[in-house]
Amino acid sequence: MSVPQTEAQNDTTPELTGSWEIGGRNLTTAAILGFIIVAIVYFYSQTVIGFLAVVIRGKAGAIPSNSNQTLTDILTTRALFTKPIILYSVILSQFIFLLLPTIWLIRRWHTKQVLAYIRFRKTSPSQILLALVGGVLFYPVSAGIGNFMMGELHFPNFLARIGSLVFASNTPSQLMLVIAVVCVTPAVCEETLFRGYIQRTLERTMGPKSVIVAGILFGLYHMRPLDLFSLALFGMLIGFFVYRSQSLLPSMTAHFAYNLVAVLSLYKSTNGSSTSPLASLHIPLAIILLSAAGTVVVVLLYRNATRVSNGSQIGTEQGKA
Repeated sequence: MSVPQTEAQNDTTPELTGSWEIGGRNLTTAAILGFIIVAIVYFYSQTVIGFLAVVIRGKAGAIPSNSNQTLTDILTTRALFTKPIILYSVILSQFIFLLLPTIWLIRRWHTKQVLAYIRFRKTSPSQILLALVGGVLFYPVSAGIGNFMMGELHFPNFLARIGSLVFASNTPSQLMLVIAVVCVTPAVCEETLFRGYIQRTLERTMGPKSVIVAGILFGLYHMRPLDLFSLALFGMLIGFFVYRSQSLLPSMTAHFAYNLVAVLSLYKSTNGSSTSPLASLHIPLAIILLSAAGTVVVVLLYRNATRVSNGSQIGTEQGKA
């Protein structure tokens, strides 16, 4: 059955010659199994790399300590001491153990035309701009939901603050490193897996429902129970951008922008104080409501500015549900 081309599908449809496609296997199973395989490889590898990095860092110099330190002081000191090596290990593990296995699965199971399959293609500047604005606007909503969950479950605030120290920065050079780790790396690696492979594959049998499923998997992947709901919503938001535009670039842009807001909110002045209200554990309700309203407007504008390409259904004959 031929697939009609639309303005959103401006490149050739990939040849589906992978083993999964030739075998006519279940595409939903491919997406879920692919997620499980890549997630296991990534998290186990990241754990090993992180452990070795911390050990090497410890051998290079003792962690500063004194007998008068509280538990909070000890955890803070350890977080700051191991911060550089943790940041570099995240970049290494995401590109080697998240991105590369995803590419391997696509080539092995589906097609050697990886970029065409994940829809790494040009799209209109307006779609990119709306995705960027959507990523920025959704961050206060996500942070507000997370803070609400922390309060309801009485999660210790000091643990959240200590965790954020790893991604905080005090100088422009530190800021550039954190942006590379937290913003650029996930925008490339995680989007290739979740919207490029998982959602793309699910779309071929589930249509728009794939946005919901891929979003939930995105939330589960981060293994942060308090942020599960907000991250799943964010995954659905950027999945919607991809579904409407049939391009991976808007979700990469939105993911980068969302994480950039988080990084900039933790950027500290020379005296160590953060000036952003978004770094607070009590974000003003007015900001959250305005951000939520703005996100809804972006979604409506994006919906009116794009139309779904029939190219999302390629290969349904070869890869039956």
